[in-house]
Amino acid sequence: MADFVASINPDLPLPLYHQLKNLIMQHIETGEWRPNQAIPTEIELMNRYGVSRTTVREAVSSLVQEGYLVKKQGKGTFVREPRVQERLGKLTGFAEEMTQNGYDPSARLIGVFTDLSEDEDFANLELPEGDAWVKIERLRLASGEPIAVERSYWPKGIADILVQQDLETVAYYSVLEEKGIYLRYAEEDISAVNADTTDAMALKIKLGSSLIEMTRFTYDNSERLIEYTCTRYRGDRYKYHVHLER
Repeated sequence: MADFVASINPDLPLPLYHQLKNLIMQHIETGEWRPNQAIPTEIELMNRYGVSRTTVREAVSSLVQEGYLVKKQGKGTFVREPRVQERLGKLTGFAEEMTQNGYDPSARLIGVFTDLSEDEDFANLELPEGDAWVKIERLRLASGEPIAVERSYWPKGIADILVQQDLETVAYYSVLEEKGIYLRYAEEDISAVNADTTDAMALKIKLGSSLIEMTRFTYDNSERLIEYTCTRYRGDRYKYHVHLER
């Protein structure tokens, strides 16, 4: 591992731990410290920078909380794989998002449900009466790592098209467009939630962990509602990006 070329300046108004945090981030952002690579130990950081153990722990803990580092029991602290990023404002599916971020998208089918009489989420949607809907639930993975639980609801006619495909590899939107069903727009809401027991088990995270919940209503060129999806992403592995102009 290369030696540090920068130093901490105690005369700056910026707290020492924040200076150390910035230096660690420089190594990560420049690619000198790569994902899954161990960073120097607490003692090494203390000796190289002349700072206290408390300062080192504050800097490292802050970067762990922000998702840049991960601690592995008995092994040390490692650079975390970068978060998957979705740019808001463009209608894309999970597979497209993952591919754009350099990941291999895949899925594990949890189930296909046609009896939604006891589905509380479906009951709260206020969808057009008389239409039959089908729920498809999948665990979404990025290069083999569980990253989201996806629960999507489709009119039966569209669901019949989708279930003919391999639901562990299919990209829904691509299939629909191949069948002449073109998407026009979607309404999307994003909120923060905590993982319940089902989510925690599926995503292999602790109960109560932070999740990003995205709900989407998608419409076709005839402005017909063709999809409702609720996807819960791991908060430590996913982020949204918004470009704003004035």
